Amino acid sequence: MVENIEKTIKSLMSEPQCGPQTPRDLTKFLLSASDLVKSKIPPKRYLVSTFIPSASLGMVFAPRGIGKSWFSMALAKAISAHLDTFLGWQIHENGDVLFFDGEMSLIDLKERSQLLFGQEGSPNFHILPSEQLFQNGTPICLDKPEEHDAILLLLEHMEKTQRRPKLIIFDNLSTLRRGVNENDNSETERLLSFLIKLRHMGYAVILVHHSNKAGFQRGASILEVPLDYIIKLNFPDKGEAVFKNGACFRVELNKCRNKEPKQRDFLCELKQQENGLLAFSVNNSMDEIPIEMVLLRALAEGTSRPSVRFYANKLGFSVGTTQKYLKTLRDDYAINKTGFNITDRGACMLYEWFPQKFPEPDDYQAYQAEIPF
Repeated sequence: MVENIEKTIKSLMSEPQCGPQTPRDLTKFLLSASDLVKSKIPPKRYLVSTFIPSASLGMVFAPRGIGKSWFSMALAKAISAHLDTFLGWQIHENGDVLFFDGEMSLIDLKERSQLLFGQEGSPNFHILPSEQLFQNGTPICLDKPEEHDAILLLLEHMEKTQRRPKLIIFDNLSTLRRGVNENDNSETERLLSFLIKLRHMGYAVILVHHSNKAGFQRGASILEVPLDYIIKLNFPDKGEAVFKNGACFRVELNKCRNKEPKQRDFLCELKQQENGLLAFSVNNSMDEIPIEMVLLRALAEGTSRPSVRFYANKLGFSVGTTQKYLKTLRDDYAINKTGFNITDRGACMLYEWFPQKFPEPDDYQAYQAEIPF
């Protein structure tokens, strides 16, 4: 009797308990190159400069204590406070930012927010603080599917209340993960799937992370694979920071899937401004946007009775310098030889540099065909 029972159990364990499942039909997703090039896909939009799309996944990593949280919060301020640039990088879209904190105390978050935004703070900068979540016994864990659902529910709520974030920051990756081996590629796949899903939903996501002893990003190498860009914050070279008092580091762009910005590798320092707030300053005056393009935009948005002196005062140039850049625009056929009227070519140049501010001209594709690359 016992032998019969054992045989029955072994038989049941060796046989499949359910029939084979029908494979899903992938044919409806199949596209030819002809279908793809003819499809009406919205053009890529950029959140920051030419390397951070509005739907993107990137990383900022650095050694401990160098100032990566200051960096990410200052970028959040630039977007949420409607600033035009950050470290010389042009901000194309402004709006709400969602900041997932993984380690700071509430008082530290408050002090940093005051130093960056002032005593009034900012209604567009939203923080999910770790201290309150830990006190509640439910800290964020980015490797759990139920946490993914909770984050998606939060994002749905923010969208319904007209606060859809332009940028989501996870600071930092090590403290927002637990119960996994961060060096294991297979244990990182679930996290990556969620992050890629956020990108496909149209969000820009930044992971703040630590570097290892060798100076590379810590943990599983698979984490870098889907990233659109990687920014490394590194210690300054010897002698570069001798007279620096605040957070000071070298900004290096280690990976860029899109067009590299003009500002790529440079030194920056967190300094107190005249108004008492903290802000990063770059070690040179080179701006990402050419001065003649700044002037061209001023002409496009100018008054009905423009003059050289008006634009000189508006942009802080001398009359002579303004005339020099006006000549550059005329030589480039961006404005008429006399007066300040924008030409069709100038309209294409404005769209190229400020795609979120100006509509795409009808002859923009023809203008792009002229560019020799």
